[in-house]
Amino acid sequence: MTLLCATLWLVYITSYTNTAEAFHGQPSAPDKAAIVVVPTALTNQPTNHTNAAEEPTADTTNMADNHIIYGRAAENSTSTNNTTTNTTADYLPSNPMSNCTTVEVNGYLHEQCGVTEYGENLFKCPWSDELYNVTIIYNSLYRSSCYDFKVTSWCQDDPGTYQACGHDGCSVTRVLNGTTLLCGTYMCDFSNGFFYSGNYIEEEDSYARCNDIDVECEGNFNMVNCTHTRGRSNDSTDCDGSFTGNESYCNGVQYGVHCGDEWVPPHRMCDGYSYCPNREDEVGCFNWTTADHTTCIAQWEWTEQRIIKIKQSMRCFPLHIHQYTNTICANGQDHTNCSDPNRVAVQCLSEGYPTNISIWRYCKGYENLCDDNYHNECIDPESGCRIHKGQRCDGHVDCNSDIDETYCNPTTISCFRRFQSQHVGKNISLPIPFEWVMDGQQDCIDGTDEDESQWKKCGSDYFTYYEDPKSDCEWILLCPSERKSIRFSELCDKIPTCLFENYLCAAVIDSGMDDVNNISPKYDGLKILPHCLSKGNETYQFSNCSIREHKFGFVPTVLNVTKPTMVILPNEKISCLNLFGENYVYAACNNICLDADCPLIDVPGDTCDNRSDSVRALTWDNTVTTLLKIANSSSYDQQIFPCVNNKCVQYHQVCDLKDDCGDGSDENNCENNFQCNSSDTYLNLSQVCNGVVSCGDYSDECQPECPPNHFNIFANDNLRIGSYIMGTMSTVLNTVSLVRSGSKLTHQETYEMFLNQLGILLVNIGDFCLGLYLIGVSYFDQIHKMSGVYCQKRFEWYSSTKCSFLGVLSTTGSQLSLFAMTMLAISRVTTVGRMVLHDCGTCTSAVKLGILAGGPILISLMVALSPILPNFEDYFVNGLYYENSSLFLGTIDKPRHFAAFKVYFGENSSSWSNESSWEEIRSAVAKMFLRGSKSEEVRLRGETVNFYGNDGVCIFKYLVRTDDPQWGFSTAVLTMNCLCFLFIAISYILIGYRTSRSGRTAGRFGGNNRELNAKIFAIIVTDFFCWIPLGVVAFLHLAEEIDATSWYPFFSILILPINSVINPFLYESNFYMGLARSAISFLVGSVRRMWLICPTLKTTAAPIANVREEELEGMAESSL
Repeated sequence: MTLLCATLWLVYITSYTNTAEAFHGQPSAPDKAAIVVVPTALTNQPTNHTNAAEEPTADTTNMADNHIIYGRAAENSTSTNNTTTNTTADYLPSNPMSNCTTVEVNGYLHEQCGVTEYGENLFKCPWSDELYNVTIIYNSLYRSSCYDFKVTSWCQDDPGTYQACGHDGCSVTRVLNGTTLLCGTYMCDFSNGFFYSGNYIEEEDSYARCNDIDVECEGNFNMVNCTHTRGRSNDSTDCDGSFTGNESYCNGVQYGVHCGDEWVPPHRMCDGYSYCPNREDEVGCFNWTTADHTTCIAQWEWTEQRIIKIKQSMRCFPLHIHQYTNTICANGQDHTNCSDPNRVAVQCLSEGYPTNISIWRYCKGYENLCDDNYHNECIDPESGCRIHKGQRCDGHVDCNSDIDETYCNPTTISCFRRFQSQHVGKNISLPIPFEWVMDGQQDCIDGTDEDESQWKKCGSDYFTYYEDPKSDCEWILLCPSERKSIRFSELCDKIPTCLFENYLCAAVIDSGMDDVNNISPKYDGLKILPHCLSKGNETYQFSNCSIREHKFGFVPTVLNVTKPTMVILPNEKISCLNLFGENYVYAACNNICLDADCPLIDVPGDTCDNRSDSVRALTWDNTVTTLLKIANSSSYDQQIFPCVNNKCVQYHQVCDLKDDCGDGSDENNCENNFQCNSSDTYLNLSQVCNGVVSCGDYSDECQPECPPNHFNIFANDNLRIGSYIMGTMSTVLNTVSLVRSGSKLTHQETYEMFLNQLGILLVNIGDFCLGLYLIGVSYFDQIHKMSGVYCQKRFEWYSSTKCSFLGVLSTTGSQLSLFAMTMLAISRVTTVGRMVLHDCGTCTSAVKLGILAGGPILISLMVALSPILPNFEDYFVNGLYYENSSLFLGTIDKPRHFAAFKVYFGENSSSWSNESSWEEIRSAVAKMFLRGSKSEEVRLRGETVNFYGNDGVCIFKYLVRTDDPQWGFSTAVLTMNCLCFLFIAISYILIGYRTSRSGRTAGRFGGNNRELNAKIFAIIVTDFFCWIPLGVVAFLHLAEEIDATSWYPFFSILILPINSVINPFLYESNFYMGLARSAISFLVGSVRRMWLICPTLKTTAAPIANVREEELEGMAESSL
């Protein structure tokens, strides 16, 4: 004991001596860029308070066991009743006020004014020049290591008792509601010239206990009226664990011993002192030689260790309420084998015997309570929140940020947990989290979580994992170096199951952090916004900016230990959406933002639990605020943001796209970020609707302001309806033309006529394919629209075989139609004006037919199929899509794969480059992921997002940039198509020119010149509107003059299909003219019949009824 006291004395005197030595030097100059400014209106001190109550005389008969171990007060005190006659003036050095300086006392700032001649530290009252000295005392009444602070005078003008802040003792007081205490401490007056400080707990109808547990003092914190009250309390609340009511009999369990009118609580039993006349409280306690689960080494302050019997009435009593000792037994055994189920937290075996651990002894570091140490299986979901693993995902929030109830991945099997939370209730079956299944630690009372027969075994070797019996094996990420694995559903949840998990996710998922600069640069020692720096960040633009004081949220302190931050800010308002951290705070909180409000809030004195460099200071309005100590300086700053969970961060951590608080409060009031819907991931606004998925739930690409093609294949219903109409017309018209052209093909008399009819047939086939494509893409758009999840599933659509099929169908159709029209142009331009035509002969044979028709069809199929052939995937594949992966989101290109490989494989990833094949990439990914059992394991293989998966309409990739790997192929095909159009146009112009000069029919393809020229003009115009606008836009897009990426639906519906609808009329004009004549004849005949039957129609129908038959042909021709 003597050694312990001496050690503490040396620690205390050393700390105060070091502080005192600093007083004799000059205070160091504060940094030029501290952060706070004292507003002029707040610089006046408030009026001193003089409402201190009179000090009644206290009963000090129980102070005999109090021994002063530091200072000289004991030597000068009287021996009658432990009162002293010393005053502060007796110890004052000469002119003490000249040596005052600011020091930290247990986290609170005080003004220290030298030391007494006995080496005791002198402090100044906060609101006056009165001084007091502080002494540490040891109180043996507590029978544990307990020390209190004693001061020689009480600061009368200190209404919040800031004097006691930092001078906390181990005594506990309970004062009436309404008492204003600044830091949770009180000053207890013993009317002997000294005042004792202790902890403060506010509770209604309670008592103030000053130092001695056997003395209860009613009244305010600075008034006492003490009487001996050994035994039961007079409070009304029973069995709440607070010792403010009758705690002797709770939930059918008796605690302590009743002897007459006296009640001896458990912590007074077996302590070597008898409080009962017949010594009931001490019977059977001693004479034990070994400690087991029924005995223990007592915690009492005896000179030698003594083994005592743990009586059942001593077990699981809430000793923590006294704050005097942790437990009866040194090893905590008195908090095992509880009889009251409401006080049980953990069930386990101890030395092979079934037992339980109380709600006050888990996660306290006690060893050997449970044989498997399950009571210490504890986790820290966030800073300052330590819970048992059994409290995870139990339906009750234990941490401020709710993180203990987030990222839960429950199984479908429930059990009664070994940990029983008093907040959830006893005997409640809860779902078993996947993380508990077969992890080697039994968490269920019946062992269900470790019973292999209850689960489906997946994986292989040391990567074995388990699923619900009726579930499929989930994909997992393998962690070879740690012999662990992570489920897809748990990947990138910011809980690093494997050490590299968070680094891997940050490398692959782009949150826009690369563009974040959260530290304000300095110019001549001043903070400066980037807007006020010229190019190169070297020159200050004085003409557009000015120096200001950052004042928002500043609370001036009494000791004036903080100085203002000078910031160079623009003179005009600016957009702050691209500012982060300090830059954002300085701009928004000085009212220069066009689109952001200040995110700062007042800083209370009970925050910054997570920072060891935080201190508390008294403010001019008599509150306590928090400051941060500036490293390597004697100054402090107030650049603090208080989190909701009592943590705090600095300005550069506010609005910086990172959840530095742990509860999101530092990012929630910022306008410069986007938060994913189902996670606490924050993105740069530039990452929203940019086509690259950064949120695991795809919410960054599914916002209302995102492009319409993120939500449906077509931007609106009009496009889908138009596509249906165009597709239906093209399919019906070309079906009719196909039947007619096919029937005519074998009845042609000349070779030239055969070629002409074959060309028309091929045009009909191509246009029919385009019609089917339009109907198909409209149908799938309708399906996706009805499902309402296209935005989240669109990359699945891009990589689907349906999309690839539609792409091949549309490309084949458009290319075949174009090549067939080119063949027709060649045939016609070479035969126009010729007098002799060749007899067809065997031109309809299968061989000739295959050769003539196979050329355009083969070239079209080569163009359409090349992008999806496996042999060409290294050229045409844009990326891979991994379904339900929270790591690989959207289309993952080669660079993002390589970023993942660099983190996962380390040095082995240095050989990756754009020359690496997709098959090599798949092989590397397969080494990272696994699904299935050992006998049927499956390796992850992403779905190919090929050439046609660049947009939801799945057409040929005409719009490319020079950095696109397929730009050469796309440009070559588009150039070829435009050249074909030019050839067709020139050919038909030449045909028109020759026929107009000859003045007669060209061969046997006759018709008058007017009819032929009209057809030629229509062919040229439709081909022009089909290919030239697309070619112009594509080349402008290639040159980066415009961004036409979103124009794909427009071209797929209105531009490319034009020919597919018009061509049947152009190449089968006689047939459709006959249909038109028949329709008009039917209409006229119907009107005539109605005119004859109904005389009332004579007036209105007469003009139609009088139409001559010879006029019908003209009407039909004009309609076509």
